[in-house]
Amino acid sequence: MYSLSQIKPDDVGLIRILQTETPSSFRLICFPESAHSTAYYLSLSELLLPTVEVLAIQYPLYVGVDDDERLTDSADLADRIFGALGEWMDRPLAFFGHRAGADLAYRVAERLERETGTALLTLFVSGRTAHWGMSLGPPELGCRIVALAGEGDPKTPLRGVRAWRRRTSGRFDLEVFPGARYYLDSSRREVVNLVHDQLLSYVPVDAEWETGFEDQGA
Repeated sequence: MYSLSQIKPDDVGLIRILQTETPSSFRLICFPESAHSTAYYLSLSELLLPTVEVLAIQYPLYVGVDDDERLTDSADLADRIFGALGEWMDRPLAFFGHRAGADLAYRVAERLERETGTALLTLFVSGRTAHWGMSLGPPELGCRIVALAGEGDPKTPLRGVRAWRRRTSGRFDLEVFPGARYYLDSSRREVVNLVHDQLLSYVPVDAEWETGFEDQGA
């Protein structure tokens, strides 16, 4: 089941994929490449275990299919997404951003650590090089970054994808999939397994949530 709040064309929304009655342990917040590419994440959720709840960002409708620069450079949009996530931070979080959505996910992850002192479990950056705004200072993030790339994608050379390692003081992993730009479709199950491997290795640290879960007889 899908749940989408009523939003105006210039608002940020969240599409929540409702799982079974099994309480989720993690929330995977997905940042699509455009306002019109959320369908992939809805289908991805069908392969994920119920323990991973998926929420897909619905960008304002003025963000077009090829509006790469607006997603990448919009500090205002990142701030608005951060505000929209406020009520969804009661579970450990991971972000998954594809192409321009990876840049936006990184911006929101920065804001999360800066404003709350809480790091993501994992930031997945897919189909994107870390070519923008590179500084010589210390990394902005402390969370694990996992970069995904297609081995034959001319727009994301692996050297540029590896540059994401300079964006975190935490662990960095690079996962390369066969094919070029459409590996998210052709290697969908492998991507799901990667998400599972990264997230399910963690133990939730929210003691109150764990107590509530145990009280339900789990």
